[in-house]
Order: sequence, then C-alpha cells, then structure tokens
Amino acid sequence: MSLLPDALATFARAFPRAKVLIRAGTSMELYDTLQRGDLYVAICLHPAFALPKAYDWHLLREEPLVVLAPARFAGEDPHELLRREPFIRYDRTLGGGKQADQYLRAARIVSRELFELNALMAIAMMVDRGLGVSLVSDIVSPMTAALAVARLPLPVPSEPRRFGVVWPGASPRARLIQGLLQCADEAVASAGIDKSK
Repeated sequence: MSLLPDALATFARAFPRAKVLIRAGTSMELYDTLQRGDLYVAICLHPAFALPKAYDWHLLREEPLVVLAPARFAGEDPHELLRREPFIRYDRTLGGGKQADQYLRAARIVSRELFELNALMAIAMMVDRGLGVSLVSDIVSPMTAALAVARLPLPVPSEPRRFGVVWPGASPRARLIQGLLQCADEAVASAGIDKSK
C-alpha cells in the first residue's frame, strides 16, 4: 500500500506482456516461498539473517521506528507519550512489532496497552481517531497522507528495518526483475523518499 502500486503501474507499462501474480504474506513467509521456487521475487523486509550467496538484495527504503501520535501531540516528548497515552501495539509476532517491543524494554517504558494489531494502516487510522499512540516503523503511504497523525522521532534511534527486494541471483526472469527494480526505484524517487531515512 505504499510503493508497490506506483511501481507496478510503471512496470505494467514497460512490460505489457508480463503477467504478475501478487501474493501477500509476512516477510518470512515470502522468503520461504521464494526459496521453494514458488516466487521469482519477494518485496519484503530483509531477513534477520545473512542471505545465502545465491540470492540478491536491493534496498528500497530504511524505516526507523517512530512514535505515531494524534497531530495535537506533535510537540510532545515521544517517551512520555508512550508512558502516558493508551498504547496501540504493533503485533509482536511480526518483525516490526518485535523491534518496537525491544525498544520499549530497552528504554524501560511500561505502556498502557489498549490494542494489538498486525496492520500498520489500521494502527495509523486508530491513532488518527485519537484512540492512542503507537511505536511503529515509519511507513510511507498515500493512504496515510490524509490522516491527522504526527510521526515523532525517538530520542534514542533504533536500527531501522530494511525494506527491499530479494530474488535468486540466477533467475531466468532476470530482465523482468531488473525492470521491476528500476520501476521501484522510480517510485521511491517520485515519492521524494530518502532511502536511508
């Protein structure tokens, strides 16, 4: 819901005869499917382990953790908001949720947990509705542009999650994959996204 629609629109124009099947899943599910040979390419988070040499990786964006808060809290201390306001937790079984949980523990922040969800867009919408604050990866999506939310950087930055493309280096679809990479890079550039934000 962020870069993919624009990247695929450009890709479809550049490769009108290519047939694209999109499968949704967690990054680990997509990586496992790629290893089984059921996918040619996966757009996902970089695995938490070193990729085997048989696979190539292309970074699209680094996403640091931010406190997502209703716009009226834009000037407040992010740690204080995490302690004081109802907390909308990103699912701890997912990479970004684990990362947020580790940050809270390291910063010794005990939150007043209200909800736990596995969808970043749903979290952003709940924050927009004033239901609480969240600690999430700083996603970029046209769908969040209209929301009245503030993205507050953390006083102690964490390791950003790395979002990109992984594929078998010896893929028979190399020309199409390179085309997709170019289209994805163009989507990143046209959105004004700093890859290493």
